[in-house]
Amino acid sequence: MRSIPASQRHRLAALLTSLVLAACGGSGESPGSSDESVSRGSEVAASQQRASSINSTDAVVQSPASSETGAQANPVHKVSVDRRAAPSPSISVDLGPPEASAIEKMERHNRKGSGLERAKRVQIGFGRDMATTSSRKNLQQMAWNTTASGVQRASLRFSSTGAAGLRLGVLVQALPDDAVLRVYAEGSTDARETTGAHINSSIAANVQADGDSDAARTYWTPTTEGEATVLEIDLPAGRPTASTVFTVPKLMHQTVLAPKASLGQIEQKSECPGVTPDVMCTDPLPPVTNAVGSMDFVDGGLSWVCTGTLIANRGATQQGYFLTANHCINNQSAASSLHVFWFYRSSACDSTTVNPGTVPSFSGADLRYNKTEFSGSLRTPVGTDTSLLDLRDTPPAGTIYAGWAFQREVVGGSANYVGVHSPGGGFLRRSDGRLIGYGSVLNTFVSQGVEHFNVDSSFNTQSPMYQVRWTTGITEGGSSGSGLFADGTTNNPRIVGQLWGGASSCEYPTLSDYYGRFDIAYENGLINWLNPGYRMVFRFYNSLNGSHFFSANVAERDNVRATVPSLIYEAPAFMVSPAPGAGLSPVYRFMNRSTGVHFYTINESERAAVAANPGFNNEGIAWYARQAGSPAAGTIEVFRFLRRATGTHLYTVSVAERDNIIATRAAEYTYEGVAYLAWAAN
Repeated sequence: MRSIPASQRHRLAALLTSLVLAACGGSGESPGSSDESVSRGSEVAASQQRASSINSTDAVVQSPASSETGAQANPVHKVSVDRRAAPSPSISVDLGPPEASAIEKMERHNRKGSGLERAKRVQIGFGRDMATTSSRKNLQQMAWNTTASGVQRASLRFSSTGAAGLRLGVLVQALPDDAVLRVYAEGSTDARETTGAHINSSIAANVQADGDSDAARTYWTPTTEGEATVLEIDLPAGRPTASTVFTVPKLMHQTVLAPKASLGQIEQKSECPGVTPDVMCTDPLPPVTNAVGSMDFVDGGLSWVCTGTLIANRGATQQGYFLTANHCINNQSAASSLHVFWFYRSSACDSTTVNPGTVPSFSGADLRYNKTEFSGSLRTPVGTDTSLLDLRDTPPAGTIYAGWAFQREVVGGSANYVGVHSPGGGFLRRSDGRLIGYGSVLNTFVSQGVEHFNVDSSFNTQSPMYQVRWTTGITEGGSSGSGLFADGTTNNPRIVGQLWGGASSCEYPTLSDYYGRFDIAYENGLINWLNPGYRMVFRFYNSLNGSHFFSANVAERDNVRATVPSLIYEAPAFMVSPAPGAGLSPVYRFMNRSTGVHFYTINESERAAVAANPGFNNEGIAWYARQAGSPAAGTIEVFRFLRRATGTHLYTVSVAERDNIIATRAAEYTYEGVAYLAWAAN
């Protein structure tokens, strides 16, 4: 048997003695021992004054080479309509004008602000049922023609009087991967084309995330302009036409287009263009405008517009992450229907002509992370209203992935923050403002037939939203999800949050808006995607006995905050790895059955000793870290103290806190040195 060094034998003996004390009724820290609060608050706050380089990244420009490579694989692309081989549609559905009630309902939802807080996504269309093509029996009568190249082709036509644009909802029961679908406006020379493989992959993602339903199995085609559209389906020569089973039970009648796919004259979508400047009126044009995309998507049988931002991830390769609001997209089926329009701005200051460099994307996205806009109560302020999407195609060359840093912004200062957004799906506009406070969305109410929200704006640094007051411009319907940027006029814009909504409007330009805080969303889960390989360890202070609780599980953190009033959430204390890896060792977690206080160790001998003690529950591996003698770039020391009277332990990464306890509380605590190595959260 390998011998144990004397120093380790001594430490194990002390540990076993302390565990006996604790298991025989010794309190985690004696109840009511508020003198323990020396380890609270100030040191944690002091450690958050500047962001660690591990938890930040600069903006990144999409290179032409990467974009061109990605473009070849983009699953939905532009093609020319083959007029010579285009068969006459064997089925034509003409719906005529929609009912006035559908338009009235949409207009009521989009009603301008009345000085009350509301979310700022805007509806631009509604679904219309199509009885003819909702029947599989009817579609079995669809005619198939053979082109000169041997391809089997079928064609269907749909129209809805007065529509500015149309999207078709194709409900798929069976579709070969090598099938080809294309859609184009009647009379157009250009179409958008994709494969059965892309559609099947999209539907599979929907079903896996949202469950098997008609909504999940519906593929929404790219938008075509005008009130009539043509759908073509191609099958390879020899492929049985019976292998293709689908219906088209709905079309989306869009009363206005989210950014038009083609170029030309359009109307300004802003409700008050004189209030919120066109970004093209800024000289020079802020580079951050190249990070912002206007969004068009289908959710709940309706068509919506919001705004989103490309955001950088740490690492050599950008993944195409796109940040927007949860109240815009919070399910996979909506994410799959996403259209994004890049560089969607006017060709010149206040021009009504679109920038000729506008690039549309119709390939959809995968929903990676989302968090509700509601906090419910001020004790559990969780509502950052965040969604992170993973785009299925590569953004065009010249787009920018916005930078970020895990830090709380200074509220009440004079720093200028820039908002870039697409009101109503129109040209990008710019707003400038300052952070004046915080906010939490608590609940909803209806006023004059419109949903509004109760927002608590008390000054609480743990509230999940920033309160912004504009000095120039406002936000409007369709601005939801758009980014708020520090250094927004530089080549390195840093996103600090995304728009939920608020009360600012043309009539009330001085009222506030609210942005979900990036720093809180990051610790809640964005870190898993933007900085994979790390997890936050959250620290709580027990107001009853002065002990501390640590967890690297967001769900556990939120449950403790909601259900254990005596545990006061402080902040992320440090970072660890959630999975094993080179140079990493497991950190084990135990709970004292009599006190509920937890013990953590990376030492295998300690683990075995505690596991053998019947007074403790073995809760398994909490996380992974590095041994004290095995430092690596960016690691910090986690210090450990033994409280002799109770046999419990205190852990801290704060050097100041460590030194203060050693200097002033040596009679109570034994300093046991470095427990293990982790990484700085801030």
